[in-house]
Amino acid sequence: MTFFRIQPNSPIPYYRQIEEWIRQRIRSGELRPGDALENEIALAQALGVSRITVRQALDNLADQGLLIRKRALGTFVAEPRKSFVLTRPQLRSFTEEMAEEGLKVTSKTLEQRVVIPTPEIQTALSLPESAEVILIRRLRYADGVPYCVESCYHPLSAFPALAKADLTDQSIYEVLERQFGRRPVTARDTLVADTASSDIARWLHIPVGSAVMRILRIAYDAQQIPIEYTYTIFRADKHQIIIEYRG
Repeated sequence: MTFFRIQPNSPIPYYRQIEEWIRQRIRSGELRPGDALENEIALAQALGVSRITVRQALDNLADQGLLIRKRALGTFVAEPRKSFVLTRPQLRSFTEEMAEEGLKVTSKTLEQRVVIPTPEIQTALSLPESAEVILIRRLRYADGVPYCVESCYHPLSAFPALAKADLTDQSIYEVLERQFGRRPVTARDTLVADTASSDIARWLHIPVGSAVMRILRIAYDAQQIPIEYTYTIFRADKHQIIIEYRG
């Protein structure tokens, strides 16, 4: 295990520091696919933090597809996922996508605050080290049924009013366009299969461990400046992806 020490004076939460440390171990090749991580108790003792802090870091990395958590067996480095690119003619928000299917979208804001971005988000949004982002986590409904949990990050410097905007039953894309004259026009979505954590299961009214679909979107405005980093977790029993190939 590489040497690592928690920085108590850093504004970055302990669990985020641990996440980045483990992520770097994976990137460097110290931890390879299939390798088992130290158990939660051992990590907590070695790092001088609570077991809950370690668990949050490991759960977040599992949500990102970097780790696999196996009950009674431990935590393992995940195999890299294969990917392919699907090009679509137009970028649309969740609200616009559902409206196209004839569904009424409503939303409940679970969290809306200014936070320090993780290194991954900072890099994706091309932000300097001192920059902050607005986290907006919402539970989205389609025709009254809990459909997905959406966690959006936007640069605070670009959209300061978004931190306090009333987003109830609104499309963030429409708010960005209406209030700031900017909206995402291009994006890259990464789709992976996953299972529901306890929080996701509670919000979506599904059993813990149920199949879900996780989509990461990094979106850009008309000048190709990154302005959105979003994780959306969909119920697999309510959502499917259809790919059409046209000659």
